[in-house]
Amino acid sequence: MKISSNVLLIVSFLLSGLFITSCATTTGGSAYMPPPIPEGQGRLFIDAGGISDLNFLIIDDETEDEIYSQTPRMSARSPIAYERGLQSGMPIQVDLDPGTYRIEVNTDIKQSVTIEDVVVVMGEEVFKRVPVGRFQILFTGGEGFGSQVPFLIMDYNMRTVLGNGMTSTEVRHFVVPEGVYKIRIENSPTGLDEIKHLEVFFNRVTPINFSPPAGPEQEVPGGTGDQ
Repeated sequence: MKISSNVLLIVSFLLSGLFITSCATTTGGSAYMPPPIPEGQGRLFIDAGGISDLNFLIIDDETEDEIYSQTPRMSARSPIAYERGLQSGMPIQVDLDPGTYRIEVNTDIKQSVTIEDVVVVMGEEVFKRVPVGRFQILFTGGEGFGSQVPFLIMDYNMRTVLGNGMTSTEVRHFVVPEGVYKIRIENSPTGLDEIKHLEVFFNRVTPINFSPPAGPEQEVPGGTGDQ
């Protein structure tokens, strides 16, 4: 039986489409699967509550050698720091040789976070939660209420200065250990320092709002703002 060239062309086209679809499905499915753990190693997942840009290092407990480090984010204290957009929120994945490690996480204040006794077993996964969170200062107000004003990050009792920064018209998140702090705005347009209470939680961005007084003659009682 003689088959026309048109029929052969149509059959060839259909088979090619089926092959491409099959490959795309296979590739797309595998893209969502984590790669297998390398032979002879274990897998560590570091969960920072949705923070995928985290500066940390991993130290071998036995030798005190630095095994792995990551520094993808610029400190929020830097005037050129910026947000890279929505973060993945996925835990950070590191493959390591079996052993016991220590994770040291840098934050935007003097206090770092240390996770001790991280045991990695060959062929297994281990998850570690890093107790850090983020806060954001929202600076709103009328003309003359400068876009950049210095502030201090202090402990709750206001005995220790833990860090500092500048307000900004741009979105900027500060990464700090979970806890309770005070934010002190210096040289505010009121002529008085303003103090705000701040609680930082895991897996959350806490906003702190500062705005100018309603009128030029208004005074802030006590000169402390919100406490």
